[in-house]
Amino acid sequence: MRLAAAVAVALPGLAGVAASADPKSDPKPDSTGCAKNVAKACLDTGIAYIKGSGGVIKDEAKAFSFYVKACDLKSALGCGYAGTLAILGKGTAKDPAKGRTLREKACQLKDGASCNDLGTAWADGADGIGKADLAKAKGYFDEACKLNEPLGCFNLGNAFRLGEGVPADAKRAAQLYEKSCSLKEAKGCSELAIAYYEGKGVAQDANKAVELLEKACGMQSQVACKNLELVRPKK
Repeated sequence: MRLAAAVAVALPGLAGVAASADPKSDPKPDSTGCAKNVAKACLDTGIAYIKGSGGVIKDEAKAFSFYVKACDLKSALGCGYAGTLAILGKGTAKDPAKGRTLREKACQLKDGASCNDLGTAWADGADGIGKADLAKAKGYFDEACKLNEPLGCFNLGNAFRLGEGVPADAKRAAQLYEKSCSLKEAKGCSELAIAYYEGKGVAQDANKAVELLEKACGMQSQVACKNLELVRPKK
């Protein structure tokens, strides 16, 4: 029996708009600092405008403008966030090619999330790419994982498990899922559990599989929770 697997993913959500546990911790707009070419000030101001926080009204066009300036000042997140807005057509004309260029710069500036997003786009032929290129996708996932982006390690693990853009290698896949799991990615824990359950790339160990599925389920992975019901010993 092959347990349900997770799928390749990009990071969710609009650029810089992730909810904060404490709204008071949201970055404060600092247009004065940005005017003085302080990259973080530009980035923080962009985030404030994308959220409509810190006393400013939500304005995606202003957010994009501040993100682009942050990017010009070598802010990796500024480039990545601007790229996402360009791809989605938020605050600027929809332009996937421009968005990918911005994400390329972000990846070069060591933003693992942007490297992963580029990998997913090339794997799926998305964001205006058209024809998928699994070898190119693998390269971006590899870079993302080196930068300790957990989804990058997970997606690279999938590439090695499925032999997509690289020769299939179950042992290497398991190692990458382990790294993803150690970086607190539920999908990585879930796939590592399947590897232990099936004995693919690691010694078969049903107890270890259950332990990992419990961990992933506790991290809100519905796939892991369903798999746990199938493999957990009945009392």
